Amino acid sequence: MNATFAPGEPVWVELSCTDPAAAEAFYADLLGWEVRHEQLGDSVYRMCSLDGRDVAGISEAGMHGGRPHGWITYFAVDDIEQATRTARSLGGEVLTPPRHLPAAGHGASVLDPHGAVLGLYQGVARAGVEALNGRGALCWNELDTGEPEQSLAFYGALFGFASQLHTSATGRPYRVLTIEDRPVAGLLELESTWPNLLPSKWITYFGVDSLEQAVDRAVALGGTAGRGPLASPYGRLHLVRDSGGHSLCLIELEADLRPAHPSTKPTVTR
Repeated sequence: MNATFAPGEPVWVELSCTDPAAAEAFYADLLGWEVRHEQLGDSVYRMCSLDGRDVAGISEAGMHGGRPHGWITYFAVDDIEQATRTARSLGGEVLTPPRHLPAAGHGASVLDPHGAVLGLYQGVARAGVEALNGRGALCWNELDTGEPEQSLAFYGALFGFASQLHTSATGRPYRVLTIEDRPVAGLLELESTWPNLLPSKWITYFGVDSLEQAVDRAVALGGTAGRGPLASPYGRLHLVRDSGGHSLCLIELEADLRPAHPSTKPTVTR
């Protein structure tokens, strides 16, 4: 396979939910996705694309231990078996053991020690997402956690991340996770008192043309508006929940959050 993502880079996002048909309708309307159904074992996997470029997937909750986990961020690995063993040795719980994904590669899912679900992906026929930083496409992946130091230790040991300390749009400590000085993801420190009862969660950012219109449309489709709008160096953003109650972030990009990658085609414009 050509143009692989570097180990540790977020390469795919997938919504794990109890009502994939409703999720398909919500995101097709909100982000303009075209959706095709692919058989994956006993389940139907919904492959979501923009202008023929695959950007995300929607799965049934049964694919990841029988629970709806919301948006899952998958990270590139060179050896899916070894990465899964390493995640387990660091305190992670394997939800889905490594398995072959037809016309793609090999994937697994893990619950980190603080409650966030992540995916591991070893690409073979498919590198990962085929568009970044455009309308309806993946823009950024962020871990929201009340246990920043412990989480940083877990992901640093698993993927080799370094970090740069910044301040978030809400004034909270924010770490940009890097690989060879390239920003690949973020870690937002949530307000927390011990013992922390709020599980960590990976948040997926999707690009929109108009933040106000996108938030209004999400609400009209049965979602809810959360915190925002907030100003950031890369554009205004708003945390929302979809019609199934799963969190995501919409951002009106002014500058690319993720560096361009050779496996992705030019950014989506409408």
